[in-house]
Amino acid sequence: MITNKELKLINKKYFTILQVGGFAISIQSNNTRHYWHLVVEEYPRFRHYKVYHKHKRSDEFHVHRDEPNLQTALRHIMEHDRFQMNGRK
Repeated sequence: MITNKELKLINKKYFTILQVGGFAISIQSNNTRHYWHLVVEEYPRFRHYKVYHKHKRSDEFHVHRDEPNLQTALRHIMEHDRFQMNGRK
């Protein structure tokens, strides 16, 4: 389950939170307007976040990557935004 402590890691100025559930968070970057869906997967010995991404509301989500925790998933999204805003070389 996603904890309240984890939810506090989400910068409300950087992201718009669209939906929160027990095992998933949907957010939108306020910079690129891209959509992200973060799903926590828990196993007996570890947990991680599966990061899904789409550019527009009408697009379908695609798997972007796995991250060990919410903090690194959010950092990855912000790095992706910088890449997008700097002209995708």
